[in-house]
Amino acid sequence: MLQSRDYFYTVSKDLSLVGAKIVCNEFLPKNDFMKLSLNFINKILDVKARVVWSSQERASERFSTGVEFVELAPQARDELTRFIAVTQGS
Repeated sequence: MLQSRDYFYTVSKDLSLVGAKIVCNEFLPKNDFMKLSLNFINKILDVKARVVWSSQERASERFSTGVEFVELAPQARDELTRFIAVTQGS
């Protein structure tokens, strides 16, 4: 649970108020916890997340991983809500 200090960069293919789908170069075990820094160009939001699922992508050595946000400060939740609204054209 968050003991490791391994860092990696990833992209999100699906982002919501409750979690995200990320792409990684390694398998992340279910129920592992991680700290994520969501970079929105003008803001960086720090959240704690739990791995819900991870599977290898077809014809690739990369993995798609679903994470659930388990700790998200109220201000970060507000920023995430605004970001999602803007990117979805709401």
